[in-house]
Amino acid sequence: MMSNKARVAGAVCAGLMVVGLARAEVGDYGQGRDEAGYAASTLDARVSRLEKRLSGQPLIEMSRELERLHADVKALRGSLEELRNGLDKVRRQEKDHFAQLEKRNAELESKLASLSPPPAAPGLVAPGIPGTPVPGADPNAPSAPGATPPAPAPIDPATGMPLAGTAPENPTPINATVQGAAPIPGPEAAFTPPPPPPPDPVARQRDYEQAFATLKAGKYTNAIAEFQTFVAKYPTGEFSDSAHYWLGEAHYVNRDFAAAREAFKKMLADFPQSGKVPDAQLKLGFIEYENADYAKARGLLTDLIKRYPESSAAKMAEKRLERMKQENH
Repeated sequence: MMSNKARVAGAVCAGLMVVGLARAEVGDYGQGRDEAGYAASTLDARVSRLEKRLSGQPLIEMSRELERLHADVKALRGSLEELRNGLDKVRRQEKDHFAQLEKRNAELESKLASLSPPPAAPGLVAPGIPGTPVPGADPNAPSAPGATPPAPAPIDPATGMPLAGTAPENPTPINATVQGAAPIPGPEAAFTPPPPPPPDPVARQRDYEQAFATLKAGKYTNAIAEFQTFVAKYPTGEFSDSAHYWLGEAHYVNRDFAAAREAFKKMLADFPQSGKVPDAQLKLGFIEYENADYAKARGLLTDLIKRYPESSAAKMAEKRLERMKQENH
């Protein structure tokens, strides 16, 4: 039988072994493990690595791309606002032009209504035509009873005399004169046709208003054709200066700056006293601005302000010069 000391020593050894195993178990799990058996420090490291990856280069690039997109949208909004303001300004200018023209048309209509065509002067028809009075003869003198005017005989162009065998009885010499009347010219005299009648003012106004209505409807190409027809038919006179101006405006809206320049220059040359002169010079300055000839544009606009300081065109010229200054032109 074992002694009491041997039993006690065995129990102590067994207890020490149990305590050692418990400490080892606690030591293994003292750091804390998850259900998969990974220590907490291992999970933290993995999360840190994932965070580094997520906050790495791809996210930075995405953030930069988003900032660039925001900047592009902001720039596009600014450009859109500028275009909108420019369009509103053009519309206001066209509205002002149309209002001025309509006012002028109303004044012209009132003037035309107060005018009446002058009576035709008597005795201006060429002699020799039946029913036409002979200059210097008494229009109230009775004609010879039963007199029948002889049929005219063919004339020899070389001699100016009737052809042989065809002269009527009792021929009257070609250059015979009526008592108290001027001699009738022979066939050798050059015939000067009478001047054409003046244009009908009603038809002129109708043609102009038709072309202007086409322009107001925004049919600029058709308006160009109609105004070209008008200035060819009525090169001078009422509405001709305005027709040249609106022809240039239609070309300008179509951005045909060369044709617009020619129309405005012709208007300034042919109608220097027209009320459209300041507007035409303003558009010439705008054309040079569009063509990037800023020195010429500045010269035209500055001269306009000096010559017509109180005009609405001068105010618009000042605004364009200020814009050129801001753009460093």
